[in-house]
Amino acid sequence: MASQWDATQTATVVFTCEELWLLQSVIRHEAPQQEQWKYPPASLELNDQIAQALLLCEEHGLDEAALLLTMEDALVIDYCVPQSAKSPSGLPIGKNILMKSFAVRREIEQGLSATAEEPGSLSPSEIQERLRRINGG
Repeated sequence: MASQWDATQTATVVFTCEELWLLQSVIRHEAPQQEQWKYPPASLELNDQIAQALLLCEEHGLDEAALLLTMEDALVIDYCVPQSAKSPSGLPIGKNILMKSFAVRREIEQGLSATAEEPGSLSPSEIQERLRRINGG
């Protein structure tokens, strides 16, 4: 049973660097005949967000980064990520990514997640400090 959701609702999900690299390999910025799809299996915004998260991880030595996803982003991930996808080291990570996207969809459909505004610019040390607090460190 499909329900309609508020397109402005978002949910935050944390992906490991390996998961982000897998997402980068499958999430494209456009798709052929994109205008014919109700929910195209591509997203420039998601593609850019993944690239920015990978840069953040690389530049600051982080092992993971959070993405702010919409329902459409979760559907793009569901379409593009195979359940059997593996990391470069051979670990199965496709299912983990899909489960995270399914959780985002549930949060948005059920209204469990608050809509977040884009945070202001943070310095690298502020970002690391916030990550430490989130991870209980």
